[in-house]
Amino acid sequence: MALEGILDRLRTSNSGKLPFEDLYADVHARLYKFFIEDKYMGSDLLFMLTYMAAIITADASRPEIFSYTGARAEYVSTKYIRRADLLVKRWGYSYVEALTNVAKKIESQMLFSMVNRYANAIESGVPDSDFLTRELETIRNVYKSTYEQGIEMLKKWGDAYISMLFSGALIGIIIMVSIAIYAPDNIQGTLMTSYLIIGLISVIGIVTMYKSVPADPKTHRLQQGSPEQNMIHRMEKKVVPILGIIVLLLLLLGMNFGLVLMLIGMLLFPLGIIAYIDDGNITLRDSEFPTFIRGVGAVQGGKGTTIAPAIQDIDKKSLMYLEPLINAVFSKLNLGLDEDRTWQRFINDGGSYLMYKYLNIYRDALKLGGKADTVGQIVSSSMLDQVLLRDHRHTISMGFMTLLVPMHAMMVAIFLFLYHILVVMADAIAEKMADFSEAGAALTSGQGASIAGAMGGSMFVFSNFDKDAIGFYVIIIISMLTISNVLAGKIVSGGDNALVYFYTSLICSVSGLLYIVAPIITGIFFMIPVFEGV
Repeated sequence: MALEGILDRLRTSNSGKLPFEDLYADVHARLYKFFIEDKYMGSDLLFMLTYMAAIITADASRPEIFSYTGARAEYVSTKYIRRADLLVKRWGYSYVEALTNVAKKIESQMLFSMVNRYANAIESGVPDSDFLTRELETIRNVYKSTYEQGIEMLKKWGDAYISMLFSGALIGIIIMVSIAIYAPDNIQGTLMTSYLIIGLISVIGIVTMYKSVPADPKTHRLQQGSPEQNMIHRMEKKVVPILGIIVLLLLLLGMNFGLVLMLIGMLLFPLGIIAYIDDGNITLRDSEFPTFIRGVGAVQGGKGTTIAPAIQDIDKKSLMYLEPLINAVFSKLNLGLDEDRTWQRFINDGGSYLMYKYLNIYRDALKLGGKADTVGQIVSSSMLDQVLLRDHRHTISMGFMTLLVPMHAMMVAIFLFLYHILVVMADAIAEKMADFSEAGAALTSGQGASIAGAMGGSMFVFSNFDKDAIGFYVIIIISMLTISNVLAGKIVSGGDNALVYFYTSLICSVSGLLYIVAPIITGIFFMIPVFEGV
């Protein structure tokens, strides 16, 4: 109540608006468009057309098509259909006028073209069933072409990201060596150049790869998911906060940074493995679901039965990954349990985003009186296209990860080994400087003075090496590379957000192990020669 009173006073004193309310609304709209609408438009438009083509088999009228489609708020594209429906029902527009006016506000070229084609088809007297059937095939081809172009761009930008990041790391290494040689006064300003270069490369590469392909979520992210997803949600509520507190304390206490990275990798490893297993299971279930839904639709349409007898008649032996879920549904339906809750449990346990979307389309179309065999064919064909495209993306992502992890290990290793070599050289030179200064005092004239000056000047190059500042610089660079490569791996591979745990565990473990072994290996293989009797 007190907060509401404060907000009311602020609105009263600011012409009825909160301070920065318009700015906040504008920023929110831009972020929503960038991260949600632009990313999900392609796949959601395919879902929407599949839904419309499915319900048209029930001989739905045009007002019913617009009403039912506009009510599907989970698709970002349906809000424009909902606006057209409101213009018709509340303001008396014709469907042609409503679609034409709505199209003027659409920025997505794919949806803009589809809405205008729909308006032209209505104006030309083309039946909705004919238009939607053809339009669904058009959108499938357009979505497939867009997705494949995005995959090719993702592949090229993935290679470019690795090349640019490696080049940025080399620049950072050159800067580190230059500081060791010349010891400039403004070290932090010089190091900031390296931070900016690597940060800029990381941001440009990650954002470009993120924008390359349409959104393709694997998990439905409902409150209840597959057993693996439920386990991750229970574990991460405890593991992640505890890990954050432990890491913060260890860093404040000055614990070895490599051990901290290894700890992060070990604690996140169980979450990452579970997420990886769940991702693989969803891939296998999604590959079988088009066959399942097409078979159920064919049996229902051919025999005129309900869905339970149709499930009994399909060949479940060929659906080895879906069979446990199908048997559970069949048992519950035979016991007379609520059908909606039974199928919701099927969706939850499956954990798949595509199964969640397409099963609801199938069941909604049948509830409206759609033809089961036709609806099953429509739904399975749309989902099969997305499954095949996802398989193509998986091939690209595996190649990228095969290159990313060794590249990350190489960059971190070069930084660490070179840093420790410089430290060994600086320590050895600092230790011998006193001896050379004494020897130089004895050699006061002639050729001896020239020799002493030359030797002392050459060794002075590394005598002012700031180990602490450069050591902190190496830690920051390793952290930037680790975070960037974790995000790059997740974006390229797709899948659920929980896969971040897997990539974080993998890359942090590699970085931590190299951080621990680098000084040991350097001490074994890199020795400064000692010249006795000089």
